Amino acid sequence: MLPQTAFSPISSILRDRRFALVYTGGVGLQLGLSALSLHPWQCPIFSTTGVPCPGCGLTRAIMLLLQGDLRGSIHFHAFAPIFLFLSVAVVAVLLVPKTISRPIVQKAELFERKTGLTVIILSGLILYWLARLFFLNSAFVQLIRG
Repeated sequence: MLPQTAFSPISSILRDRRFALVYTGGVGLQLGLSALSLHPWQCPIFSTTGVPCPGCGLTRAIMLLLQGDLRGSIHFHAFAPIFLFLSVAVVAVLLVPKTISRPIVQKAELFERKTGLTVIILSGLILYWLARLFFLNSAFVQLIRG
């Protein structure tokens, strides 16, 4: 049987401040390196296997989104707005006191459980990845390589 948190991973990230801090640091470092035109971390799956992972193109897509280029962002990765929103939510919960963040996290967890939002997002991400991989493979790989 799966633990209850398996059905609400987004709110679990929001609840665990240490993990949220690590997540925020990793995302911030990746975006910072990219913004400074330094070489951000390359996808280990793509580097090793030559097969793009479901998140390939996400850093560039988020950078374009932060620059206001929605069309270019979606071109690189359609899930960039979702990941940017979730990252901002994690940062916001980290910055506010626990007395304020606790009710927000509880509401997020309840919403997640009632709607199945996490399953919908992850299923959509996998279907999007498979469509790019099987139907647009050469364009997808070319997009990732730059």
